[in-house]
Amino acid sequence: MERNNIYITFEEAQRLLLESVKLNKSVKVPVKESLGCILSENVYSPIDLPPFTNSAVDGYAINTDEISELPAKLEVLGEVRAGKSKRFSISKGGAIKVFTGSPIPDGADAVVEVERVETKDNYIILNEKPKKWKNIRFHGEEIKKGEKVLEAGVEITPQVAGFLSIMGIKYVKVYKKPDVFVIVTGSEIVEPGRKLKYGQVYDANSTSLYTALTKIGIKPKIERVKDNFKDVKNAFKRAYKSSDIIIFTGGISMGDYDMVKILVQGEGVKRIFYKVRQKPGKPLFFGKKGRKYIFGIPGNPAAVLTCFYEYVLPTIKKMMGYKDVLLKEEEKILSRDIKKKGDRLYFLRGKIEGDFVIPLPNQESHMLSSFAVADCLILAPQGVELIKQGEKVKIHRL
Repeated sequence: MERNNIYITFEEAQRLLLESVKLNKSVKVPVKESLGCILSENVYSPIDLPPFTNSAVDGYAINTDEISELPAKLEVLGEVRAGKSKRFSISKGGAIKVFTGSPIPDGADAVVEVERVETKDNYIILNEKPKKWKNIRFHGEEIKKGEKVLEAGVEITPQVAGFLSIMGIKYVKVYKKPDVFVIVTGSEIVEPGRKLKYGQVYDANSTSLYTALTKIGIKPKIERVKDNFKDVKNAFKRAYKSSDIIIFTGGISMGDYDMVKILVQGEGVKRIFYKVRQKPGKPLFFGKKGRKYIFGIPGNPAAVLTCFYEYVLPTIKKMMGYKDVLLKEEEKILSRDIKKKGDRLYFLRGKIEGDFVIPLPNQESHMLSSFAVADCLILAPQGVELIKQGEKVKIHRL
């Protein structure tokens, strides 16, 4: 639903965004490439686990019924290495050397650890009788073939990926990660590593967004364009063809060269909201065209990161099927006073120390030194001009 009112609240902006964003389609991907994805269907084991009865230790497989007195002397009849498919059987008065993961020979009902036996010539000597079934992992004791092992909605972590692989599963169905295209606008923007001329600034936004997106497994396409309507329009057309989410940085405010708002209107993008009562990131634009989502974020580096964490990241997570898409909210005790204007919500970079949070210096929207050491955003509410030391505040963990 589009809102023509300007300066909506942060809470309403997030609500409108989440109402607009739809789940992505389901795709089949290799397990090795599925980290961070969400399962789109239940997973059933194609095999029993373990797939065969095997040894839990390095040692000797024996039949305990043959030990009538101690010490017992048993002949070593051979060995079964892990990975070998040949079947062995225990003969009377014998033992077979096994290794962790080796199949248990037929007739064996225990494995004695190698450090608990004495060896002499081709014999082992036992000074104690092990319990029946000691150190044996039974076929199918963990999971049965056809058993449901993971439900749709589970996030694939390294542990989940390993679990899928141990069942022999090579591909898995997940919700597709969105393709993201970042368009960084500004004639003053220069790539890091080049010499700055007077009036130029280095491009932090490309790096911030690229690294933030790759951290969640998305490799974005990024273009830098000058403040030229034709260049911005052509970049948008390329982005629209190849991506699910388009992020503009810069060009969304009220300056003579802020043309992104005009562009998206001309390209048929439906506006969901424009301008939020927040700092940084007041002139934030969010819209959609078809199944594609468009963000226009003001170009100040702290605004770009704040809007990414509070709006873009939840969009990506919802498209990918996450249940909890917003930053984790907690309450902390403020370590010093915060003074601000009461006209809007302030996102202040902070550092958590136990139950306390420290507001960091250098909070202006063009400053990144505070973001470099921050681990949270402090929410200083609209309508409040002073929050005193010792009061509780809400924070969003980064």
